[in-house]
Amino acid sequence: MINGPDGSERLLKIKGNQSIMKKQMVLNAFIACFILLCLQSNISIAQIPGDWKSIARIKDQKTQVVPAFWQDFPKLNAKAKIKILDVNGPGVVSVFHCCNFVAPGEGLLFNLEKYTSENVILRVFYDNEPKPSIEMPLMDFFADIQCKSSYFSTVYFSKVKESHNFRLPMPFREHIAIEIENPTDVNLTAYTDIQWEKVSSIPDDCGYLRTFYRTGNIDPRQPISVFELKMAGSIVAHWLQFESEKSFGNGDLICEANQEVFLDNDKTPTLNYLGTEDAYGFSWGMRSVESDHYAAILKREELQPTGRRIAMLRCRDKDMISFKENCNWVITYLNDVQTVKDFGEALIPYRHCVYYYSK
Repeated sequence: MINGPDGSERLLKIKGNQSIMKKQMVLNAFIACFILLCLQSNISIAQIPGDWKSIARIKDQKTQVVPAFWQDFPKLNAKAKIKILDVNGPGVVSVFHCCNFVAPGEGLLFNLEKYTSENVILRVFYDNEPKPSIEMPLMDFFADIQCKSSYFSTVYFSKVKESHNFRLPMPFREHIAIEIENPTDVNLTAYTDIQWEKVSSIPDDCGYLRTFYRTGNIDPRQPISVFELKMAGSIVAHWLQFESEKSFGNGDLICEANQEVFLDNDKTPTLNYLGTEDAYGFSWGMRSVESDHYAAILKREELQPTGRRIAMLRCRDKDMISFKENCNWVITYLNDVQTVKDFGEALIPYRHCVYYYSK
């Protein structure tokens, strides 16, 4: 026991220090729990807003949301072709929201095996151009490839229960028209809404969002080009689906390809990924369906009698691929003689899409 004025003062200091230490311990525990919660909830720390000025700024623009297919709007019936957005600019589409489509009378059973929206087509026209800058299956545009991607969430794309959200900005200067076509014989109950911002101008250095969509077969015995552009641009996202009856262990032979990206007439790959999984931010094959803020394994399906179908997505923010003159994206298995031998004459069906900005 400490007596006297000096002793009392020392005791108060000790108690004060203990109180500070306890508060620091509580704070440290709170931070640790928060980080653990972020990891368990699949939330990237990068998602936490840090640029408070951009959030708090009062912007010189007007936000609008345009719905389609519901209530008194035209319906997505068999053979219908409907413009869901048709507005003058300058402006920017910021969010494209779309539900899963169902057939009338199906309620909310979402029998996608019977009434699939796989064949519904999306077209996007900028500034009254005669040909669309984007033309591809609607669900593939959302990275819900053939309507069979697992649930996932990334910075630009997400598939949640019965719905899709697309957040790559789509600037336009004079006009934009977004058209949906149902080429099937089935009437579809659908809902979409598009948020867009009316702005005073679009900067001269801003490009238009476009897609390069390609399907076909890869012959492992020869390289194949899956994206070609002969102008300046920036790639901001891409996905790939491929399949083969050839597989082994937890990896897959189809992942053994090199992804080679040649920029601005370079003779050797400017970006050289020595494995497809590495080009999408993963390693040692595609072992499970998962996603983080920027990359996702969208599907890993077992085929019968053997083999797998795999799809993966990568979103690029600070790591976008930029080029001044041209770009050629090549997939090749010729780096691995044994893999080519194992495939023999077997072909690899694939789907591939690149999202990019260009003038």
